[in-house]
Amino acid sequence: MRVRVSPSAQTILGVFLERSVNTLNGCEREVRIQLSEPELKPHYEQAYVRSQASITLPGFRKGKVPLPVIKQRFGREIETEALESIADAEFRSFVKDEKQSVVGNPALTDIQKQPDGVSFTIRFEVMPEIELANYRGLVVDRMIKTVTEDDVQGEINKILLRAASFEPAEEIADTMHLAAITMHELDRESSMPIIGAQAKEDRVFLDDDNVDMHLRNSLLHTKVGDSFSYMGETTDDSQTPPNTRVTVTDIQKVVPAELTNEFVEMITAGKFKTTEELREDIDHQLNDYFDRASKENLENQLVDQLVALHSFDVPHSLLHSVVHQLFEDFKKRNEGAPGIEKLTAHDLEPQFKPMAERIARWELIRGKIIEAEGITLIDEDIAAAATRYDVSDEQMKLVLRQNRGVEDQLLADKAVQVLVDYAIVNDVDVDQEQPVI
Repeated sequence: MRVRVSPSAQTILGVFLERSVNTLNGCEREVRIQLSEPELKPHYEQAYVRSQASITLPGFRKGKVPLPVIKQRFGREIETEALESIADAEFRSFVKDEKQSVVGNPALTDIQKQPDGVSFTIRFEVMPEIELANYRGLVVDRMIKTVTEDDVQGEINKILLRAASFEPAEEIADTMHLAAITMHELDRESSMPIIGAQAKEDRVFLDDDNVDMHLRNSLLHTKVGDSFSYMGETTDDSQTPPNTRVTVTDIQKVVPAELTNEFVEMITAGKFKTTEELREDIDHQLNDYFDRASKENLENQLVDQLVALHSFDVPHSLLHSVVHQLFEDFKKRNEGAPGIEKLTAHDLEPQFKPMAERIARWELIRGKIIEAEGITLIDEDIAAAATRYDVSDEQMKLVLRQNRGVEDQLLADKAVQVLVDYAIVNDVDVDQEQPVI
């Protein structure tokens, strides 16, 4: 722990320490501010004046009780109640004088009255000191994907499958079948159904990539009423999966819809009228998707490298704030899910903390890059943002004045583009190399 005496205190060191700062862990600091009675007096006088408006005594109208009477009757109580606001005012003065970059909410941890004054102890966090590593010339891969007819046809097949019809079938001849099954858990020793255990019912579409391969293979060529033993998968390798008896109770053949002009017009509500128009639109959407995915992947490579290049303490309050934001986003995405309302940010903090730390570190590093590069928003940036949000330039300027978050996001985007411009970018064809999008 390091103790530092502020310059203002040194001039009166013979009397008392006015301000002393302790460095705790990481970004945590603690300041002890000691005020003498003469220094407290102006604060108390202001407290008397503030309380005068609400005090009523016999013989005086409300708000008209003389200050000497108030001091005599209520002085000790008013002064005690004023201590927290005095501590707040003095801490603000300390931050301004010492040019402290405070983050989060300071905490008043102790008040001690002394014969010659009062001392306050306030704990707070500061922004870490960050020495920028070299952020120019980072080497990254840009993933290039050429959309093919097979890609387009794959999306069309999904559309046709979603509009499929079903026909009763006697046997599961191929993966284009939907099977209704019941599953009875078996005793490990006797391989007999466990008495009293409730059977589980399920419906399995064999062409679904998420279906366990062993279950799919066991279902192929079965008929209604057939049974077989099946041991599923577990997420925990140390656990032995339960052995079950699977019985097929119903089979439906899945018949995808037919791609016709009429079908296209129906599913697009008249937006497209021909199969060729649908193919062109899917091709366009796939290209947009891969372009966005490639851009996001490239930017993530830059962020990961920069985070790895910088080692510094992240303020707990900043990390806590990011965790809560991730939790709120999680709740919105899962609104209506069973039990979601009972969850708190504390419950999911272990899962969110690694991501929150990456986000917080990147925000701090990005801020230093913006400062180092002198990045600001110019008219061209505002005009581009206005086009993106479909508003006028003047409306965009109004949004920026009213919402600092929008300005921060635009600056962040511009900072990332600066990093991309500085980077050494290698184009990689994902059809030839291992896809990473």
